[in-house]
Amino acid sequence: MAPETTGNVRTLIGYASDLLKYPRLVIERDVDFTDCRHGGRHNAILSDCMDCQFGEACRWLDYYRTPNLRGATLDELIDALESACDYFQAKIREGGVCDAEMLAWIREARRFLHARRE
Repeated sequence: MAPETTGNVRTLIGYASDLLKYPRLVIERDVDFTDCRHGGRHNAILSDCMDCQFGEACRWLDYYRTPNLRGATLDELIDALESACDYFQAKIREGGVCDAEMLAWIREARRFLHARRE
């Protein structure tokens, strides 16, 4: 595999960033921060967060919010995509809502991730 040029990396970063818009919208819709005493900031050592029904989604959102990803490396964006795919697939296994748009996003994200591994 040929080394990536700076322009190629920027293009891949832009594509990965665009891919992350969908999971952010879906996960934000899944989480209700109305009664969150921590303002939607996940803290793995707090019992409130460990016992919260939105724990995994909240953790993902807290870690992968848009400001956190500005200036992110391609590897960080790939980690975010992989964890979003895992989140959606767990949601599907648990019998949660799974629509055609989610399945199409998972396929697109997995194709991108697979291409990055080659």
